[in-house]
Amino acid sequence: MIRLLLALWLLAFAGTAQAHLLPKQNATMKIVDDSANFVVSVPVSALVDVDDDRNGLLSAQEIQQHSKDIERQFTDRFKVTNAGKSGKGLMAWVVPPQTDGDLLDSDYVVILHRVQFDEPPQNPKIKTDLFGTGDGEEQMTMRATLGVDQEVAMLSASNGQHEFFRGPLAVFGDFVRLGIEHILGSLDHLLFLLTVIIAGAGWRYWLGVVTSFTIAHSITLTLSALEIFSIPATIVEPAIAASIVLMAALNLKYGPNDRANIGWGRISIVFACGLIHGFGFASAIGAMLSGTSSLVATLAGFNIGIEIGQFVFLAGVLLIILAFRKVGAGDWTRYIPKLASIVALAAGMILFLRQTELV
Repeated sequence: MIRLLLALWLLAFAGTAQAHLLPKQNATMKIVDDSANFVVSVPVSALVDVDDDRNGLLSAQEIQQHSKDIERQFTDRFKVTNAGKSGKGLMAWVVPPQTDGDLLDSDYVVILHRVQFDEPPQNPKIKTDLFGTGDGEEQMTMRATLGVDQEVAMLSASNGQHEFFRGPLAVFGDFVRLGIEHILGSLDHLLFLLTVIIAGAGWRYWLGVVTSFTIAHSITLTLSALEIFSIPATIVEPAIAASIVLMAALNLKYGPNDRANIGWGRISIVFACGLIHGFGFASAIGAMLSGTSSLVATLAGFNIGIEIGQFVFLAGVLLIILAFRKVGAGDWTRYIPKLASIVALAAGMILFLRQTELV
């Protein structure tokens, strides 16, 4: 009973009270006086020797049996510091995700954690490697609150640490990096850019289509971030795949540098597709935009990061073409747009069928 009352007290500070204590791959931190109070979801696949039947789920019995071991693994692998000094862990309790009804087997558990410092922490830093092996389990969204300030960070297996409340400039830099990583790691967006880039040659054409795409996705990303207008991911993702198919088909119909394919009509089509892609970008960082105190820095940084990523990709494509010409294979370069469009068309159709669950 004492443990339950203390857990409810901590949850009040963490600001979490739902049918589930916390959604999967999420965490909250609330700074109160000299302590940091956490509610953290931890995937079962990130834990060692606690899943007795190896089914990827923990039952209430397994949680109870291995609670001390889970708590130990958490405190060993979830570090909280402020100004380089470690806080004192006052507690770490593991609980099932559900708050009502029968306890069901779950692929994650929730940890209630409290860390105390010698003085009120102003820039708490989190470092963890509690990421799983399942789909989407390689990242964690953490929402932090300090007084009236809020900040949301994305921790991942490749970057499992973040220092909070460093100011808008630091947030801007973080989201520039996140924007670059997102665009360069997204096959669908890269395929779309490829179909746009290879349709024509020359800086005027490339500047026109990239600018059109940039303005369009910035509009819908902002509208979605401000919760003015958004489209469900179940519609956006198939639409993005369809945009790849459309652009690849136009390339195959008209051929490279055909004026019917690289004029204002092309720019208008790219703009329309960019509106759809903007909603896709918003869904990628949606949880990180809601409630943050640095929304302008977040949006500006993410958009600029996307543009940097686009130009890096464009430069890479051009370098490949130049390399072909350098080694004496210049005659083959005229076939690159058609071959690339065929590949993009096939990949886009596969993505569309998967997104619509037709295959």
